[in-house]
Amino acid sequence: MNRVRLLSFLFVALAVAGAAQASWYDDYDAGIAAARKGNWSVAQQKMSAAIKGNATESNKARTYGAIFINYHPYYYRGVANLNLGNYQDAINDLEKTAGPGELDLGPIAWHLDRAKTKLAANDNTPSTPQPEPARPTPAAPTPTPAAPVVTTPAVPSIDPALRQRATSALGTARQKLQAAQQRRATSSQQYTQAMSMFTDATTRSASARSNDDWSAIASMAENAGVLADLATPPSAIPSTNPATPSPALMPKPAAATDIVLADYKAQLRRALENYFAGEFESASRDFEDLTRKLPGNAWIWAFLGASQYSQYAFEADDAYRTKATHAFRRAKQLRTWRDGLPSKYFSRRIRKAFSETAG
Repeated sequence: MNRVRLLSFLFVALAVAGAAQASWYDDYDAGIAAARKGNWSVAQQKMSAAIKGNATESNKARTYGAIFINYHPYYYRGVANLNLGNYQDAINDLEKTAGPGELDLGPIAWHLDRAKTKLAANDNTPSTPQPEPARPTPAAPTPTPAAPVVTTPAVPSIDPALRQRATSALGTARQKLQAAQQRRATSSQQYTQAMSMFTDATTRSASARSNDDWSAIASMAENAGVLADLATPPSAIPSTNPATPSPALMPKPAAATDIVLADYKAQLRRALENYFAGEFESASRDFEDLTRKLPGNAWIWAFLGASQYSQYAFEADDAYRTKATHAFRRAKQLRTWRDGLPSKYFSRRIRKAFSETAG
């Protein structure tokens, strides 16, 4: 009986430990979301919970399956402690971290200097002076009506880290838009949306007066950068008057190949046209249907993964990222991609996601 109880206890303990271990990255994501909004109390709590589940920082920490994240909880907890006034805790965390994760809130050295300066200022604050003995109160003169006092509303304080994050995001978005211009992607829908977001964010930055304003500007600039990465040049348009080829006898294998693939060519062309036009939902449907008809074609799996990853970039739904990871893994199993996906058809963000997917 004692042995049965012991085994039951160990089973429950392992189940609880497994559940705790599996949730640290959820706390980490929630902490980053809170830091993005300037909610430092929640950010500090969530990062502490993440550290309790996984205390080792890594630029490529495995969460589940083949999913990896840039994991630096001490950085975000340090910034949160700094903004909450916990200066010694902020120094301890910032000295442990190796750098920021996916959300860059400023250099470590800058935050450390701020924390140490504020801690030193608190240590040098003089103690409360003792009250002086009461003096005799002279006879009060006849009161005269006091002039009305005009109070000036207090100007809300701006978080320097949030302002720096927004400024950095604007600079990054500007560079990505210039890169899209260099690859002749200015006619794409993604470039148009990215430029509109960037212009709006730049205009707002000139009149930002609160942390909420700067947080909105940073989010808009970051989204503009994502869209600029997804912008692709239009596919080459064939000449309207192609030269008439001289009649030639087509070999039997080539003729048979055209007959076999005739049923799929129209659907494949439509899927590619939707992909390059930024209609990723329609492209995903066509490519997914083609993978069932031609399951051994690595290129179709690669374009399916690219379409689904683009949907993830727009919708921020992890279900699309999971589907894209599966499609990329299948493409790697069917073909050797020595130099990765070609930049002619796939954006830098998609090529990076493909290279980070285990085959």
